[in-house]
Amino acid sequence: MNDIKPNRKPPAPVPAPPPDGFSKFLWWLATADAGVLKDCPTDRERYRIVGIAVLVTWLFATLAWGYFFSTVVDDDLIIAALAIFFGFAILSIDRSLIAAMSRNGGKPQFLPVAFRLVLAVTIGLFISQPVVLMLFRKDIDAQMVLDRQAKLDHFRKEQAALNEARTKPLQQEIVTLKNELQQKEEQVKDYKDGYIRETDGTGGSGKIGESAIARVKKNEYLKSEEELRKLKRELEPRRLEKAAQLALIHSEDSTKEQAYLATLTDGFLSQIEALNTLTEEHPPMKQRYRLIVFIITLIEIMPLLTKLLMPKGEYDEKVAAMTAGSIQATKLEMEKEQELHAYYYDGAEHADKEVIDHLFRLTETQRRRESEQVVKDWEASDGKRFRQLWNNAKRLLLVHKV
Repeated sequence: MNDIKPNRKPPAPVPAPPPDGFSKFLWWLATADAGVLKDCPTDRERYRIVGIAVLVTWLFATLAWGYFFSTVVDDDLIIAALAIFFGFAILSIDRSLIAAMSRNGGKPQFLPVAFRLVLAVTIGLFISQPVVLMLFRKDIDAQMVLDRQAKLDHFRKEQAALNEARTKPLQQEIVTLKNELQQKEEQVKDYKDGYIRETDGTGGSGKIGESAIARVKKNEYLKSEEELRKLKRELEPRRLEKAAQLALIHSEDSTKEQAYLATLTDGFLSQIEALNTLTEEHPPMKQRYRLIVFIITLIEIMPLLTKLLMPKGEYDEKVAAMTAGSIQATKLEMEKEQELHAYYYDGAEHADKEVIDHLFRLTETQRRRESEQVVKDWEASDGKRFRQLWNNAKRLLLVHKV
């Protein structure tokens, strides 16, 4: 006898464990339908990866925006609120780009994908700037000090050039007054030295004491000294006036300089300028700057690339089938609704015709009765009022015609 082998049923598949809350959150980030995805165990992990990519981009964008607003706002609460808001805006854009990834026959459409990549790269380039500033913070701070001093020197030169027409004549006049006074002081000094030499015997007379020549020298010295005091009284007010005018100009320049210094802040634009200066003056830093920007931009477009490169799976097929079924059901429903509308209008038209025919029949019966009554009235008058009969007949015909 042949051995009869008992029919063995294949083992039942082990049901997949229910997803936890964090997995559902990652699926939400990946714009996946958790109700469909929980029945596709082979695609769960792939959409977790997409969700993690979106989560990393979200956190990265929030930190970048937070640092950006810290350079322009001093309130920590405002910085946190703005960072969360703009980080959520980036998250919404990323989710929209992923959700809008349409496929045609399993192949991505070129133009929509190219547009989304360009948008993602643009966002990545913008977000990379605050991060680069944070990484090169010390070098940028040192360069900003140099840039601020260079700007201040340039501002001072411009102010000096603008004020040259006012300050140069004043300075020249002050120098002229000083030279005139200095010449007179030197003359007084020469007369005084000559008098002293005559009194101590080293002069031309060779006599010690106040001789006749010494007295002449003394008179010349005293006279020149008096002239010096008089000249000082004459020149000092003019010199003080010119000095006051120069002081006023310098005070105005100082006020303008303080106002200009207030504009030289360490904000975002100043840091960007310092970064550009560093990258232009230091080629190795420029290379590393480009590399960092590339990496940060890659992080921003990572969710889109992940979704783009990920092959279609069971989840995509189910979603496509559900979408096609919903579209077909909608089309059938619309067709049925159109048929019902057409049937309704046909029935309404038939009912309206019946009502109109009935009204015409009633009108015809009523008109016949009224015509008979008109003839009876005319006969009752022995047929002598033909004009009245004719008027009543016309009124009856016109009223029913209307």
